[in-house]
Amino acid sequence: MSTNSHANRGAADTGAGVIDPVAPSVAGGPLPVALEIDPARPGKLRPIAPAAPPHTRVQVILPFYNEAGLIRHTFEEVEAFALAHPEYAFLFVDDGSSDDTADTLRLLISESDIPESRLRLISYAPNRGKGQAVKAGVEGATADLVLFTDGDLAYSMDHLPKLAAALEQADVVIGSRSLVHRSERNTTTMRRIMGWTFNKCARAILGLPYTDTQAGLKGFRLDAARAIFARQRLGGFAFDVELVYLAKRLGYRIGEIPAYVSEAHSYKVSKVNLIKDPLRMFGALVDVRCNAILGRYGRR
Repeated sequence: MSTNSHANRGAADTGAGVIDPVAPSVAGGPLPVALEIDPARPGKLRPIAPAAPPHTRVQVILPFYNEAGLIRHTFEEVEAFALAHPEYAFLFVDDGSSDDTADTLRLLISESDIPESRLRLISYAPNRGKGQAVKAGVEGATADLVLFTDGDLAYSMDHLPKLAAALEQADVVIGSRSLVHRSERNTTTMRRIMGWTFNKCARAILGLPYTDTQAGLKGFRLDAARAIFARQRLGGFAFDVELVYLAKRLGYRIGEIPAYVSEAHSYKVSKVNLIKDPLRMFGALVDVRCNAILGRYGRR
């Protein structure tokens, strides 16, 4: 018997008889594959199939507009979370930024150890508003659960598993700052007054029973997300209340979780215009009500 035959027998002998391995090869030698006993062919080996990548159970949408100054910090937080939670994927949506937000994200994604299938970027121009940015992300979603949160991480990543867990018992889950004790809300007095006024109007005009519809922290089961966003008509920052109204109109089960504003975000300079924005917010509520009366949301 040749030396090679002895070598092959020695490599294949497991102590339970001679096994004749059948391994794929390429020019230059066999592929470095792991082998296991084939239960369908006693005495034979088969290559061990590579482990399937973890199922992407949750997709998180993060909209941005001219956030080049903080995008690296946000990406570091997202990357750390994604490494610890392989069932999560993240979709960054650049809403027509005029700064380096999109270019910086492309570079960071290309340099990350996380597969690009779990870190993706959508970028377009011109700016269309936060509501349209989130909708763009939902349109390409395939995960079981679809979440969105503010790109500046006003709400920490710790909220994401809580949203996902709450979706076990609901079709739609909204973050509510009202469920947080006042001492932990980290919001300015003006923001609290405007939020309280807006939500009072939302309850009166749209019949919504929730005390906070505007927190940028929401989650949906995929079928609910598709049905709701297909009917969405508002693109500005008041789109949140339209989503909640549509969820209620379509009969989906709506849950709530506490939404804790990060302490760092409480010091961020507000972009709210104290004269124009309250008028726009009230006008958005009227728009939603008129859309419903005129049948623009379709059948329930």
